[in-house]
Amino acid sequence: MAINWTVLTGAKTELGSIANWVNRSDIPVENILLEAESFIFQFLRVREMRARDASFTFSSGSQSQALPTDYLDPIQYKPILLSDPLLYVNEENLDEQRDIDGAVMSGTPSRWTVIGDPATAWLDCNCDQDVVGVLLYYARPAPLSADNLTNFLTTKFPSLLRYACMAKAYEHMKDTERAATWLQLANGALADAMRSDDLSRRGQYIPA
Repeated sequence: MAINWTVLTGAKTELGSIANWVNRSDIPVENILLEAESFIFQFLRVREMRARDASFTFSSGSQSQALPTDYLDPIQYKPILLSDPLLYVNEENLDEQRDIDGAVMSGTPSRWTVIGDPATAWLDCNCDQDVVGVLLYYARPAPLSADNLTNFLTTKFPSLLRYACMAKAYEHMKDTERAATWLQLANGALADAMRSDDLSRRGQYIPA
């Protein structure tokens, strides 16, 4: 049976529905599905979630730029004008270039980090010219809905999605013991998915 949003949010009599899995018809299945996907995307980082912005730009005179709205985590930012990607650091290690008065100086950036909500990329100096580059990042996929019936979870990781849905469903039912059991299964499936993704990258070239 194909898994999709229509089936998952179907009635208790619908095989493959969340309500059928937990044998309850009085649970908020759409909310449960949303919570399950949110839980998964907090931790899952696989090929299907990698995205590319080929013209991510910091304007001349600026130090920051809003990241794409689907941004989750950084992979790499490679300005066209530089030979190497910028070094990504934690915000406390940005080490901004400042003059003797403490003002941020203008120049060529060498480091970047991400701060805030909405997520914003920050450089270690103000740009002395437009800095255009290729941003690689992990993106949050569009949630399942009536307009988006399937995604890579339904086709590639259906067990992971089912475990997460059942954990969230039992949370709503205040059955903490069963919720914990299914959450443990979901965490195991997450780890398996990450290991599988690592294996898929075995043939890539890694420069010395």
